[in-house]
Amino acid sequence: MSRLAKLRAMPPREILTRGAYEAFIACEREMHRRNRLARPGRLRGALASDFAADAAWQGTLLRRERAGLFFAGLSDAKATRARLLAEYPDEVQKARRIADAVSRHEIEFFGRRFSFGERIDWHADPVSQAGWPRAYHRDVPLGRSTVYGDAKYVWEVNRHQFLMDLAKIVLLDGSERHRQALQGLVLDWQREVPYGTGAAWACALEPAFRAWSWLWAYHMLRSAGPIEPAFHLAWLAGFYDHGRFLHRHLERYTSPYNHLVGEASALFAIGLLFPEFREASAWAARGRRVLESTLATQFHPDGGTVEQSTFYHHATLGFYVLSALLARRNGADMSPAVWAAVERGFEFSASLVQPGGRVPPIGGADDGKPIRLEHLPFFDFRPYQAIGAVLFSRGDFKHVAGRFWEDALWLLGADGADSFTRLDSAPPPVAVALRHSGYYVARSGWSNDADYVCFDCGPQAAGLRRDAVPSAAHGHADCLSVIASLGGQPVLVDPGFYCYNGEPEWEVHFRKTRAHNTVQVDGRDQARHVHKMAWTHTYTPCFEGASADAGIGWARGSHDGYAAAGQGVIHRRTVWLRAGGYVVIYDEIVGRPGQVARANFQFAPGSLGLATPYSALFEGRFELAWTSSVPVSATIVDEGGGPSGGWIAPSLGVRERAPRLLLEFPVAYPRVAVLAILADRERGASGGPRILCKPADGAGAEGLLGATIVGAGWEDSLIAAPGNRAIRWQTIDTDAWVAVVRRGPRGVEDARRIGGTYLHADDTATSREPEGGLALAGPEELRSP
Repeated sequence: MSRLAKLRAMPPREILTRGAYEAFIACEREMHRRNRLARPGRLRGALASDFAADAAWQGTLLRRERAGLFFAGLSDAKATRARLLAEYPDEVQKARRIADAVSRHEIEFFGRRFSFGERIDWHADPVSQAGWPRAYHRDVPLGRSTVYGDAKYVWEVNRHQFLMDLAKIVLLDGSERHRQALQGLVLDWQREVPYGTGAAWACALEPAFRAWSWLWAYHMLRSAGPIEPAFHLAWLAGFYDHGRFLHRHLERYTSPYNHLVGEASALFAIGLLFPEFREASAWAARGRRVLESTLATQFHPDGGTVEQSTFYHHATLGFYVLSALLARRNGADMSPAVWAAVERGFEFSASLVQPGGRVPPIGGADDGKPIRLEHLPFFDFRPYQAIGAVLFSRGDFKHVAGRFWEDALWLLGADGADSFTRLDSAPPPVAVALRHSGYYVARSGWSNDADYVCFDCGPQAAGLRRDAVPSAAHGHADCLSVIASLGGQPVLVDPGFYCYNGEPEWEVHFRKTRAHNTVQVDGRDQARHVHKMAWTHTYTPCFEGASADAGIGWARGSHDGYAAAGQGVIHRRTVWLRAGGYVVIYDEIVGRPGQVARANFQFAPGSLGLATPYSALFEGRFELAWTSSVPVSATIVDEGGGPSGGWIAPSLGVRERAPRLLLEFPVAYPRVAVLAILADRERGASGGPRILCKPADGAGAEGLLGATIVGAGWEDSLIAAPGNRAIRWQTIDTDAWVAVVRRGPRGVEDARRIGGTYLHADDTATSREPEGGLALAGPEELRSP
């Protein structure tokens, strides 16, 4: 039924294109059966006529100067080498260690080091050791069998990014040992993995990644000296195979986002850099056409990519950066629209950077980086900011980058490094609302010990539908989730993503609502999960507002995922990063009573325990306290076991124990609310009780909640209410949704509200709570006048 529904939803052009492609596949499958897809001697037939007609074509081909210009770091390889050896000693030493390991066939990815022994079996899964079928590429059972393991592992080996590690040391040190290791790996792979055979060709993005790895390694080796002729010719035949495969197998409809962009970028690069191939101009033209024509479907207007994955945002952006730079260097510049999208993509990336330099691990991920000449921690994309700083003369990008990273040096060369040095640094804004992609980010500053909040109020992912037609996406069912760091320390974190093909419970958990820092109703997801990456009935988010004043730092949003699921409720959340080291999280469930809601708080790895029935303490420092309009049952989950037992996935294939706090409460009225405060107890707090909280009296609750937060020399009175009506608590009089009044030794210092039309505060009031604490009031303490 789902296939029929998808077919009915397709436009006629897509149906015709898919039908023609399937006819081509039938012919190609038969040619594969006859072993005629990659005939010996095909290189000469692949060359342009002036080469192919030359009796001494091999010598002519190898002696010619390359017509296409590669990246600036290799155009003047001597200057780049000198700069690396002089200014990047740690990176060079690390590169030598990695290259030595690769030469021993020890390769690290997905947080593990795999030892492949004397010879790499390119078809074997590195974990299970099961051999993937050496079948025609369309007949490899990706995602349909648990016999062979997760295809991501065999794909990662066959992407050949480790060849760049070997080639780098050949260039830096003139190492013959590493040159021979590289040559041996490429030749062995070509013998064992023929064109169109096995898992290495089963998804067109894999030869695209491999082509980029080969391009870097090839140009590094050429810069280091002559390449052995027989190997050189064999490698050129390999480039031809990758170009023709990509030209014929772009995932135009099956995976039209980072896959298609990566494939088009590699096709464009091969066509541009190898004009000796007869089809080269067609490859470059088609690659460029795809990159240009699909630009608007890849990026939101605010620069975020539509897959709602921070990792794949940098994949798409990285492929565009590589393509645009190559085009410009070869006199075939991309359109201004591409460069504008690239700049906005850098802006989006900079906005999400957390204290410490990494972006949060939102959505799907793997280990493939289009720009990866150096080995950085997972989700550290600061080299992109260094590249963007030079390309667009942006001092704010330089500030986020912090330095001119090695990746940037390879792309932009020594001149790029000098331009970066001359550029003045300027910090970006401390708060930004990315309304199209749906993220709001606020921070206390740009230091590594800053406070930080990222609030997700965006769509699940482009391509997903609100009806019963299934579509696949990297985005998770995580609307209104919150990520928070206080004092530079991660406290509330995104769970990440563990695996694409594995044990079903581990495969699906990290995609689903229950894994994220948001609210689940009656145990349902915000969208309907069908299978693996496939979803139906996705939600519509509503970004209801955010602070225009960057110093305030609040945002408010809602979604209809539970209304669409027949539960008849809307979840609305307000998030507010407050000066003084605390975060306000205010949840409202509005709609049909009689259901059960559960707020999930996924903490970073560490110790978490209940301090009182209404508060929890993380690592002895960070306090989460709550009050509500209905009774709340609090549970700490940290027993491990299955995926719901307290786990995060900092990298694909890597899982780490991390505790969760679950707050379960009944939807007893047409509107119920929970107010939670996350505070850093080290912000000048004195001794004594940290949290005083009376339980909410569910009977007749109006949903009016309040809190008092006491810091060093200040006291905040906070009220949260439905809004649009007058509320009085202590000395606060307002009609706002959320309002805060801060008092210091001389009285009221600041008063802020979210929504409403007014906020009045009596300057004479004092707190009834002890110093250094965080007190939350239940609804029986609040009155509507």
